Amino acid sequence: MITSVVHRVLPRDGESACGDTVVVRTEGDVTLLAVVDALGHGVKAGDVATAAAAWLEGAVLQNGVEPLMEGLHAALRGTRGACALLCVISSLTMEVCSVGNVEMRWLKARPPFVLTPGVLGQRMLRPRIFRTAALKDDRLVIFSDGISSRFDLRETSKLSTGEACRAIFTQHRRSHDDATLLMADLGG
Repeated sequence: MITSVVHRVLPRDGESACGDTVVVRTEGDVTLLAVVDALGHGVKAGDVATAAAAWLEGAVLQNGVEPLMEGLHAALRGTRGACALLCVISSLTMEVCSVGNVEMRWLKARPPFVLTPGVLGQRMLRPRIFRTAALKDDRLVIFSDGISSRFDLRETSKLSTGEACRAIFTQHRRSHDDATLLMADLGG
């Protein structure tokens, strides 16, 4: 069960449009946490991010993460493409798939999670799906490559989700790239 979700998204310095986007939605007892990072910057990347978000907003969540990733790949064909991480959480399970370089970390758990090489809408290998029992009493963070991976989630563990998200974003944002960070607390 997700008790708190916050996110921050900013375009590259000097740009008004952002090629990163976040989708958080619940359908029944299933929640989708998604971060999409379109290739490049500016208006054209923003158009891809908008198309990805629109497709994810209407997609069926109950079938799991693999059909979501394959559907997003098909929806982005003919565009410049994107990287994305999709996390589908139910009361019993968590499924995660990332194509490209959008990453995920957990505060307590250390699951063996592997990224899938490729670019959605262009070329993608068979998606690598990570499945586990739903995590409890943990915090997860999903972030685009506009956030340096050199942060330690334990340093912000005593902060609220919003404060921790803001601290990591402020200290580790790369101003030369679109940047996104999504943080969620999972209750017991």
